[in-house]
Amino acid sequence: MDNMEKEIEKIKNEIKKLWKRANESSESAKKMASVCNLINSSWSGSDLVGHSDFFYGDFVAPPHNRRFSIEWGLINGVPEGWYEKSNEEVLQKIENDTGVSPKDLDKDADFIADEFEKLRKQTIILFSGISKEAATEIEKFNLQTKIDIFNQYWKRQIMTRDSGAIYAGRKIPTHKYYGATASFITGVAEQLNEFLYLIDKVIAQNKSVGQGTRNEDGGRTAYVDKNTLLRLSRIENDDFDVSRLIKLCNELDDNYSLENYYSCAMLLRAILDHIPPVFGKINFPDVCAQHGGQSFKDIIKPLNETAKKIADNYLHTQISKKVLAVTKTQINFQANLDILLNEVAIILEKK
Repeated sequence: MDNMEKEIEKIKNEIKKLWKRANESSESAKKMASVCNLINSSWSGSDLVGHSDFFYGDFVAPPHNRRFSIEWGLINGVPEGWYEKSNEEVLQKIENDTGVSPKDLDKDADFIADEFEKLRKQTIILFSGISKEAATEIEKFNLQTKIDIFNQYWKRQIMTRDSGAIYAGRKIPTHKYYGATASFITGVAEQLNEFLYLIDKVIAQNKSVGQGTRNEDGGRTAYVDKNTLLRLSRIENDDFDVSRLIKLCNELDDNYSLENYYSCAMLLRAILDHIPPVFGKINFPDVCAQHGGQSFKDIIKPLNETAKKIADNYLHTQISKKVLAVTKTQINFQANLDILLNEVAIILEKK
């Protein structure tokens, strides 16, 4: 088994762990979903600030003639039998009736969604070493998260004559939010299975996965080392999101493979302009002048003095009678870029 296969197998095993965690929480999630539905039947039905905290009786469904009128709201006062309930009271109701902590289940949902997204990014990077099509197949797959589920409700319009409630804005109903959390957990195991199936399908469609990254004759030629990209994809940092950096690197790989050297120079320039905040600097010349020892400065100096100028020349030189042909050699800064990207990884891994 080569390194590519080992990495894919490792990702699949991590996804299976997430599936197990979701499965273990599914019964609790079903209970919470049921209670949230019952609470919803006692609710005003309006998430406008003036209306959203009203529930009938002690969280019971109102009779037909006592239903809350969203149209009239509180214009004629609080309807008989309707009472304001705080978020804490709603949470306590859910916990008492289920024996489940809504906040703990919510943390489970966030953990599963966040960990899956990291694994999905790693998979995209790995499969980009096989082919652009393989990476695209994985990139199209997204979990339907609790936020996606909640937003299906949140998109609806609330129509009322109660102008005071409209001006006060909207409020996230507690039971709707945790109901979305419960729905996510009860359905995520099936989604994870679908992703595992997709990985196997893409592998089967790209038989070269067992032979490692394709060479220049057989597929995409990488500009950025795949192990460097994999390292970046594993970074967890609260201050900096590396997803755009990884996307720029992947597009650099795509264009290098297609011999689009003008685009390569411009994307390399974009990467250099993108990363200075990681080093605590405003621009890339400051990084070159102030970060690291002399060896590091000497390695990245050509990126600033040569690579950027080549890109500027491609970007800003106007049409003329004769132009210099762009060649592969002109944009060959792979070793310099690899040192720079690994330095970015080192800094972010420490934070």
